[in-house]
Amino acid sequence: MARIVVAALLLVLAGPILPARAASIDSAYRFESAFVTGLRPGDTAQFSVFFDNTGASAWVSGTATQVNLGICRSDQVTCNVTSDKAAWNPGSWTTATAYATQAKSAVPVGDFTAFSYSVKVPAGTPQGRYRFNGDLVLAGSGTSIHPEGYYQDATVIAPPSGAAAPADVRATAASLDGGPTQNDVRVQFTAPAANTIRGYEIQRTQGRCPITATSPAWLTLTTVSVLAGQEAGYTDFDVKSGDWCYQVRAQDPSTNAFAYSNQANASIFGGATGSGSATSTSAKLVNSSGDAGSLDAGDIVTIVFSQAMIVSTFATIQITDADCGAPASQSSGPAACNTGSSQTISTISCGINATCVLSFDGLTLNITMSAPPTDAQSGSAPGSQFPVDITASSGITDRGSAQWQIAGSADRVFGPLGN
Repeated sequence: MARIVVAALLLVLAGPILPARAASIDSAYRFESAFVTGLRPGDTAQFSVFFDNTGASAWVSGTATQVNLGICRSDQVTCNVTSDKAAWNPGSWTTATAYATQAKSAVPVGDFTAFSYSVKVPAGTPQGRYRFNGDLVLAGSGTSIHPEGYYQDATVIAPPSGAAAPADVRATAASLDGGPTQNDVRVQFTAPAANTIRGYEIQRTQGRCPITATSPAWLTLTTVSVLAGQEAGYTDFDVKSGDWCYQVRAQDPSTNAFAYSNQANASIFGGATGSGSATSTSAKLVNSSGDAGSLDAGDIVTIVFSQAMIVSTFATIQITDADCGAPASQSSGPAACNTGSSQTISTISCGINATCVLSFDGLTLNITMSAPPTDAQSGSAPGSQFPVDITASSGITDRGSAQWQIAGSADRVFGPLGN
């Protein structure tokens, strides 16, 4: 009995028995790579941090002792969590809760290893300093090993002044095509005086501003060319009823990074609501006057509609080319792209790069190109390669002010010659 009491007393004095993991796995921070600066949206950088194995067991990949660099919150103690900067993951982080795993497959006691990971600045990221917090965790359980409060910073700088976005975008609803309702929107802005670029993308999405500048909901209506310091404008004709948000996007040609303007609201009341059944029954390239494989100056396109239409002076037609292959049919949308390829998206603008003439009965639209269409997105090959697919339009409605129903049209694809 005495021996039992003494043994019990010794256990009390000794305290609780530690789990085997806590006694055998430990680490110590060694050093890390420098913080990265001077990044712009689209840039990629790499961080590396080194830790020593100061425990009693080797760190071995693929076993219970594998060690990861886990993601931590800004408090630097809550780890094994998803990152608030998950958008910076270029697809190479080890898991959703860990940046990286040990570089060496086996790290004996007394040895050290690197933990390296990459970050990619998301499009539209404002300038500023962005912190990545982490610490070592057991890969299997996510349990922290020896909190050190590790972090590294990435600094994003503003795009160069030669490709800044305008800061004075305005959007005004009015009747600009002589119609009975104020369902046209005039978008105006001043090109920054220090810019060297001339192209600015006019974008629109449904809803009231502000809306995330990089949201996939934005539609590029057209690209306008304007000199630095000059006023520019674009009219979005026959807009449907509702709230709409407009912005202007500028791209730095040296880095492909985008800069975004302020946003401007426009509300349309009693907008385009007609029968909604106006479709195209035929779309054909009837004359080719340059490169036989792409749409360029001198080409003539004829579009036949199912009912009489109205075409405004500055109507536009957005097309997607065949860089990723031909559409499945004359009535289908553009072909899907494989990894590494992309389509050219461009705009035919009546009164700018094309002359648009509607027949007396309103059923046939003849388009004569005076210049190649304006690219909104460059594809794998330069120019708008045939066959091209009509994907959107503005300023082309039936006589009840309903938009051309492209998605339901029997023929929306044209080119090469005779097709």
